[in-house]
Amino acid sequence: MSIEELLELMEQGRSRKDSRDYRPEWLKKFISSVADLFEPLACLGRVGYDCRLDERGWTVSLYIGTTEIIGGPRDGQIDHVSFRLDILRLQQEFREITRLEWYSVSENAEQASGIPVRSLLSVHGCPPDGETLRLELLGVPPIVTKPGLHLRTDGVFYETR
Repeated sequence: MSIEELLELMEQGRSRKDSRDYRPEWLKKFISSVADLFEPLACLGRVGYDCRLDERGWTVSLYIGTTEIIGGPRDGQIDHVSFRLDILRLQQEFREITRLEWYSVSENAEQASGIPVRSLLSVHGCPPDGETLRLELLGVPPIVTKPGLHLRTDGVFYETR
């Protein structure tokens, strides 16, 4: 086997390892259920998420991704999708809620930190079939997140990959 073939096999193994989903089934089910609660107010929206496990347990962040305009005078413009979420219905996704907080970061904090103005709802609790977790519902996606949808000038949406 040549060195090139060996390097190729190593890269394939690394890709497979990186793409493994280590989330437990109860967490996947929980994310799907909460994602279904997002209701875009106009057009379409695609719910994105991020999961992190640390010494305090799981932190799950959910948000509606942005849409990039493709073509026409607004080509390249990134639009945030307005949405609503039924908080009473959200409570039903938990067996127990131990903490419920809403955060809003002011414009002054943005200028000092360079982070965009953010609004988020933070829920600490236990889903019916799972462990204690922290759920963050973000008003806008994280700045490092690419658009979830593209909108062509003919009005057709398509997902980004």
